[in-house]
Amino acid sequence: MVDGGTEGFKGHARVIMPGSTPCFECTIWLFPPQVKFPLCTLAETPRTAAHCIEYAHLIKWDEVHSGKTFDPDDPEHMKWVYTEAVKRAELFGIQGVTYSLTQGVVKNIIPAIASTNAIISAACTLETLKLASGCSKTLSNYLTYNGVEGLHIKVTEFVRDKDCLVCGPGVLIELDTSVTLQKFIDMLEEHPKLLLSKASVRHQTMNLYMQAPPVLEEMTRSNLGLPLFELMGKVSKDIVLVTGTTSKDDKKTSCLRKLCLVFKGQDAVIDMDMAVGA
Repeated sequence: MVDGGTEGFKGHARVIMPGSTPCFECTIWLFPPQVKFPLCTLAETPRTAAHCIEYAHLIKWDEVHSGKTFDPDDPEHMKWVYTEAVKRAELFGIQGVTYSLTQGVVKNIIPAIASTNAIISAACTLETLKLASGCSKTLSNYLTYNGVEGLHIKVTEFVRDKDCLVCGPGVLIELDTSVTLQKFIDMLEEHPKLLLSKASVRHQTMNLYMQAPPVLEEMTRSNLGLPLFELMGKVSKDIVLVTGTTSKDDKKTSCLRKLCLVFKGQDAVIDMDMAVGA
Protein backbone atom coordinates (compact mmCIF):
# COMPACT_ATOMS: atom_id res chain seq x y z
CA MET A 1 0.00 0.00 0.00
CA VAL A 2 1.22 3.47 -0.86
CA ASP A 3 -0.15 5.91 1.72
CA GLY A 4 -0.06 9.69 1.82
CA GLY A 5 -1.62 12.44 3.88
CA THR A 6 -1.42 16.19 4.41
CA GLU A 7 -2.29 18.71 7.09
CA GLY A 8 -1.72 22.32 6.18
CA PHE A 9 1.90 22.77 5.12
CA LYS A 10 2.93 19.33 6.42
CA GLY A 11 2.56 15.92 4.81
CA HIS A 12 3.84 12.36 4.58
CA ALA A 13 4.14 9.50 2.11
CA ARG A 14 5.05 5.90 2.82
CA VAL A 15 5.22 2.43 1.35
CA ILE A 16 3.76 -0.52 3.28
CA MET A 17 4.84 -4.01 2.20
CA PRO A 18 3.18 -6.89 4.11
CA GLY A 19 5.68 -8.87 6.13
CA SER A 20 8.53 -6.46 5.42
CA THR A 21 7.75 -2.90 6.50
CA PRO A 22 5.65 -1.73 9.45
CA CYS A 23 1.93 -2.01 8.81
CA PHE A 24 -0.50 0.87 9.38
CA GLU A 25 -1.25 -0.26 12.92
CA CYS A 26 2.48 -0.41 13.80
CA THR A 27 2.81 3.34 13.32
CA ILE A 28 -0.62 4.46 14.50
CA TRP A 29 1.15 6.38 17.27
CA LEU A 30 2.40 8.84 14.63
CA PHE A 31 -1.08 10.35 14.37
CA PRO A 32 -1.79 13.13 16.86
CA PRO A 33 -4.62 12.42 19.31
CA GLN A 34 -7.95 14.06 18.56
CA VAL A 35 -8.41 17.27 20.52
CA LYS A 36 -11.19 17.02 23.09
CA PHE A 37 -12.23 19.77 25.52
CA PRO A 38 -13.48 19.00 29.05
CA LEU A 39 -17.10 20.07 29.42
CA CYS A 40 -16.27 21.87 32.66
CA THR A 41 -13.81 24.10 30.76
CA LEU A 42 -16.39 24.85 28.08
CA ALA A 43 -19.07 25.68 30.62
CA GLU A 44 -17.06 27.55 33.25
CA THR A 45 -13.65 28.78 32.08
CA PRO A 46 -13.39 29.13 28.27
CA ARG A 47 -9.99 30.46 27.17
CA THR A 48 -9.99 30.17 23.39
CA ALA A 49 -12.29 30.78 20.43
CA ALA A 50 -12.59 27.01 19.99
CA HIS A 51 -13.91 26.70 23.56
CA CYS A 52 -16.67 29.22 22.78
CA ILE A 53 -17.62 27.40 19.59
CA GLU A 54 -17.75 24.00 21.26
CA TYR A 55 -19.82 25.47 24.09
CA ALA A 56 -22.43 26.66 21.58
CA HIS A 57 -22.25 23.36 19.70
CA LEU A 58 -22.21 20.82 22.55
CA ILE A 59 -24.00 22.60 25.40
CA LYS A 60 -26.04 25.58 24.25
CA TRP A 61 -27.64 23.79 21.29
CA ASP A 62 -29.16 21.08 23.51
CA GLU A 63 -30.35 23.65 26.03
CA VAL A 64 -32.23 25.65 23.39
CA HIS A 65 -33.17 22.90 20.92
CA SER A 66 -34.05 20.05 23.26
CA GLY A 67 -34.37 16.81 21.31
CA LYS A 68 -33.44 18.36 17.95
CA THR A 69 -30.38 16.84 16.28
CA PHE A 70 -27.69 19.28 15.17
CA ASP A 71 -26.90 19.02 11.44
CA PRO A 72 -23.41 20.36 10.61
CA ASP A 73 -24.35 20.51 6.91
CA ASP A 74 -27.33 22.78 7.56
CA PRO A 75 -26.24 26.44 7.04
CA GLU A 76 -28.91 27.68 9.46
CA HIS A 77 -27.68 25.37 12.21
CA MET A 78 -24.07 26.41 11.63
CA LYS A 79 -25.00 30.10 11.60
CA TRP A 80 -26.81 29.68 14.92
CA VAL A 81 -23.74 28.09 16.52
CA TYR A 82 -21.54 30.86 15.15
CA THR A 83 -23.83 33.58 16.53
CA GLU A 84 -23.94 31.96 19.98
CA ALA A 85 -20.16 31.45 19.94
CA VAL A 86 -19.65 35.16 19.22
CA LYS A 87 -21.87 36.06 22.18
CA ARG A 88 -19.92 33.67 24.40
CA ALA A 89 -16.59 35.08 23.24
CA GLU A 90 -17.68 38.68 23.88
CA LEU A 91 -18.83 37.73 27.39
CA PHE A 92 -15.36 36.43 28.28
CA GLY A 93 -13.35 38.91 26.21
CA ILE A 94 -12.07 36.27 23.76
CA GLN A 95 -11.09 37.18 20.20
CA GLY A 96 -10.96 35.09 17.02
CA VAL A 97 -14.40 33.54 16.54
CA THR A 98 -15.15 33.49 12.81
CA TYR A 99 -17.64 31.59 10.68
CA SER A 100 -14.90 29.62 8.94
CA LEU A 101 -13.32 28.68 12.29
CA THR A 102 -16.75 27.61 13.54
CA GLN A 103 -17.09 25.27 10.57
CA GLY A 104 -13.59 23.93 11.13
CA VAL A 105 -14.09 23.22 14.84
CA VAL A 106 -17.56 21.70 14.51
CA LYS A 107 -16.73 19.56 11.45
CA ASN A 108 -13.14 18.88 12.53
CA ILE A 109 -11.93 20.20 9.17
CA ILE A 110 -8.20 19.89 8.49
CA PRO A 111 -6.89 22.72 6.28
CA ALA A 112 -5.69 21.64 2.84
CA ILE A 113 -2.91 23.49 1.00
CA ALA A 114 -2.80 22.88 -2.76
CA SER A 115 1.01 22.92 -2.97
CA THR A 116 1.34 20.38 -0.12
CA ASN A 117 -1.24 18.10 -1.74
CA ALA A 118 0.64 18.30 -5.05
CA ILE A 119 4.01 17.40 -3.48
CA ILE A 120 2.65 14.43 -1.50
CA SER A 121 0.59 13.22 -4.48
CA ALA A 122 3.73 13.33 -6.62
CA ALA A 123 5.67 11.34 -4.01
CA CYS A 124 2.94 8.68 -3.84
CA THR A 125 2.72 8.49 -7.63
CA LEU A 126 6.48 8.06 -7.92
CA GLU A 127 6.48 5.19 -5.40
CA THR A 128 3.59 3.53 -7.23
CA LEU A 129 5.53 3.78 -10.50
CA LYS A 130 8.56 2.16 -8.85
CA LEU A 131 6.48 -0.73 -7.54
CA ALA A 132 4.68 -1.27 -10.84
CA SER A 133 7.76 -1.08 -13.08
CA GLY A 134 10.66 -2.03 -10.82
CA CYS A 135 12.58 0.92 -12.27
CA SER A 136 14.12 1.91 -8.94
CA LYS A 137 14.38 1.06 -5.26
CA THR A 138 11.26 2.02 -3.34
CA LEU A 139 11.07 4.43 -0.43
CA SER A 140 12.33 2.95 2.83
CA ASN A 141 9.86 3.61 4.23
CA TYR A 142 8.41 6.91 5.56
CA LEU A 143 8.84 10.37 4.02
CA THR A 144 7.89 13.56 5.83
CA TYR A 145 7.49 16.99 4.27
CA ASN A 146 7.38 20.30 6.14
CA GLY A 147 6.83 23.56 4.29
CA VAL A 148 5.97 25.79 7.24
CA GLU A 149 9.35 27.51 7.28
CA GLY A 150 11.31 26.94 4.09
CA LEU A 151 11.38 23.41 2.70
CA HIS A 152 12.29 20.29 4.66
CA ILE A 153 12.01 16.68 3.46
CA LYS A 154 13.24 13.71 5.45
CA VAL A 155 13.08 9.93 5.05
CA THR A 156 12.80 7.76 8.15
CA GLU A 157 13.01 3.98 8.27
CA PHE A 158 10.60 2.64 10.87
CA VAL A 159 10.76 -0.98 12.03
CA ARG A 160 7.90 -3.38 12.58
CA ASP A 161 6.40 -3.59 16.03
CA LYS A 162 6.93 -7.15 17.22
CA ASP A 163 3.87 -6.79 19.46
CA CYS A 164 1.63 -5.36 16.71
CA LEU A 165 -1.88 -6.79 16.87
CA VAL A 166 -2.15 -6.81 13.07
CA CYS A 167 1.17 -7.91 11.55
CA GLY A 168 2.99 -9.20 14.63
CA PRO A 169 3.34 -12.97 15.05
CA GLY A 170 1.83 -12.89 18.53
CA VAL A 171 3.13 -14.52 21.71
CA LEU A 172 3.68 -18.22 20.99
CA ILE A 173 2.02 -20.56 23.52
CA GLU A 174 2.09 -24.37 23.30
CA LEU A 175 -0.83 -26.26 24.83
CA ASP A 176 -2.16 -29.79 25.21
CA THR A 177 -5.35 -30.48 23.29
CA SER A 178 -7.06 -31.33 26.58
CA VAL A 179 -6.57 -27.85 28.13
CA THR A 180 -9.93 -26.27 28.84
CA LEU A 181 -10.71 -22.63 28.24
CA GLN A 182 -10.85 -22.05 32.02
CA LYS A 183 -7.39 -23.61 32.47
CA PHE A 184 -6.04 -21.47 29.62
CA ILE A 185 -7.38 -18.28 31.24
CA ASP A 186 -5.79 -19.32 34.55
CA MET A 187 -2.46 -19.91 32.78
CA LEU A 188 -2.46 -16.36 31.42
CA GLU A 189 -2.13 -14.98 34.95
CA GLU A 190 1.16 -16.87 35.45
CA HIS A 191 2.65 -16.48 31.96
CA PRO A 192 5.84 -14.35 32.38
CA LYS A 193 5.23 -12.36 29.19
CA LEU A 194 1.55 -11.70 29.86
CA LEU A 195 0.51 -11.74 33.54
CA LEU A 196 -3.09 -11.11 32.48
CA SER A 197 -5.94 -11.37 34.95
CA LYS A 198 -9.69 -11.36 34.30
CA ALA A 199 -9.08 -12.28 30.66
CA SER A 200 -11.63 -12.34 27.86
CA VAL A 201 -10.83 -14.51 24.83
CA ARG A 202 -11.83 -14.11 21.18
CA HIS A 203 -11.07 -16.41 18.23
CA GLN A 204 -11.64 -14.94 14.78
CA THR A 205 -15.17 -13.45 15.03
CA MET A 206 -16.35 -15.60 17.93
CA ASN A 207 -16.33 -14.65 21.61
CA LEU A 208 -15.08 -17.73 23.47
CA TYR A 209 -15.45 -16.08 26.87
CA MET A 210 -16.21 -12.47 27.86
CA GLN A 211 -15.79 -11.12 31.39
CA ALA A 212 -18.23 -8.28 30.68
CA PRO A 213 -20.94 -7.18 30.17
CA PRO A 214 -22.88 -9.61 32.37
CA VAL A 215 -25.14 -10.74 29.52
CA LEU A 216 -22.13 -11.83 27.42
CA GLU A 217 -20.45 -13.45 30.42
CA GLU A 218 -23.55 -15.55 30.99
CA MET A 219 -23.79 -16.48 27.30
CA THR A 220 -20.15 -17.64 27.09
CA ARG A 221 -19.79 -19.17 30.56
CA SER A 222 -20.60 -22.66 29.31
CA ASN A 223 -17.43 -22.63 27.16
CA LEU A 224 -15.15 -22.50 30.19
CA GLY A 225 -15.29 -26.27 30.77
CA LEU A 226 -14.71 -27.20 27.11
CA PRO A 227 -11.32 -27.98 25.55
CA LEU A 228 -9.89 -24.88 23.86
CA PHE A 229 -8.72 -27.04 20.93
CA GLU A 230 -12.32 -27.98 20.13
CA LEU A 231 -13.62 -24.43 20.59
CA MET A 232 -11.09 -23.25 18.00
CA GLY A 233 -12.34 -25.80 15.46
CA LYS A 234 -9.46 -28.25 16.05
CA VAL A 235 -7.00 -26.02 14.20
CA SER A 236 -3.46 -26.87 15.29
CA LYS A 237 -2.05 -23.33 15.02
CA ASP A 238 -4.12 -20.16 15.11
CA ILE A 239 -4.45 -16.71 16.60
CA VAL A 240 -6.59 -15.64 19.56
CA LEU A 241 -7.01 -12.12 20.95
CA VAL A 242 -7.06 -11.75 24.71
CA THR A 243 -8.21 -8.70 26.65
CA GLY A 244 -7.32 -8.51 30.31
CA THR A 245 -5.83 -6.52 33.16
CA THR A 246 -2.11 -6.27 33.85
CA SER A 247 -0.26 -4.65 36.73
CA LYS A 248 2.76 -2.38 36.35
CA ASP A 249 4.24 -0.15 39.04
CA ASP A 250 1.26 -0.98 41.26
CA LYS A 251 -1.11 0.32 38.59
CA LYS A 252 -3.68 -1.87 36.85
CA THR A 253 -4.31 -1.21 33.18
CA SER A 254 -6.45 -2.87 30.54
CA CYS A 255 -4.59 -4.30 27.55
CA LEU A 256 -5.11 -6.37 24.41
CA ARG A 257 -2.70 -9.15 23.44
CA LYS A 258 -2.30 -11.30 20.33
CA LEU A 259 -1.48 -14.96 21.05
CA CYS A 260 -0.45 -17.71 18.65
CA LEU A 261 -1.61 -21.05 20.04
CA VAL A 262 0.06 -24.32 19.02
CA PHE A 263 -1.37 -27.64 20.17
CA LYS A 264 0.99 -30.51 20.95
CA GLY A 265 0.86 -33.57 18.76
CA GLN A 266 -0.90 -31.77 15.92
CA ASP A 267 0.58 -30.90 12.52
CA ALA A 268 0.66 -27.09 12.23
CA VAL A 269 -1.55 -25.84 9.42
CA ILE A 270 -1.32 -22.12 8.63
CA ASP A 271 -3.88 -20.63 6.25
CA MET A 272 -2.84 -17.96 3.77
CA ASP A 273 -4.43 -15.10 5.72
CA MET A 274 -2.39 -15.99 8.79
CA ALA A 275 0.80 -16.40 6.76
CA VAL A 276 0.43 -12.90 5.32
CA GLY A 277 -0.31 -11.46 8.75
CA ALA A 278 2.81 -13.02 10.24
